Amino acid sequence: MFINPVFADNYTKSYCNGLKGVLRIIGEVINVIKIVVPLVIIVLASVDLFKAITAGKEDSVFSAVKRIASRIVIGVLIFFIPSILEFGFTLVDEWTNYELGYQECVSCVLNVSECR
Repeated sequence: MFINPVFADNYTKSYCNGLKGVLRIIGEVINVIKIVVPLVIIVLASVDLFKAITAGKEDSVFSAVKRIASRIVIGVLIFFIPSILEFGFTLVDEWTNYELGYQECVSCVLNVSECR
């Protein structure tokens, strides 16, 4: 009877193999969101400013600029969601036990072209 040792390195290398298809899809969705969100912000800002300027009221221009600023802040927060999540994971006490496998999965999501 032989007992084969299981090394953590081998475990982390195969940790995301079954999930790579799903992780690639998530990565593609994130890439599309990174393109669509700024475009939507630009289009909505243009429409809001056009409406405010054509209305001719100073209050409407101020409120349009305020809406644009809030949309920009929300857009920036959307870009930082992965960083915020990663920071939250580092706050967990036993994070070092799972960090290698997590980094492999994250690299598959953030670098879709390199995930095979």
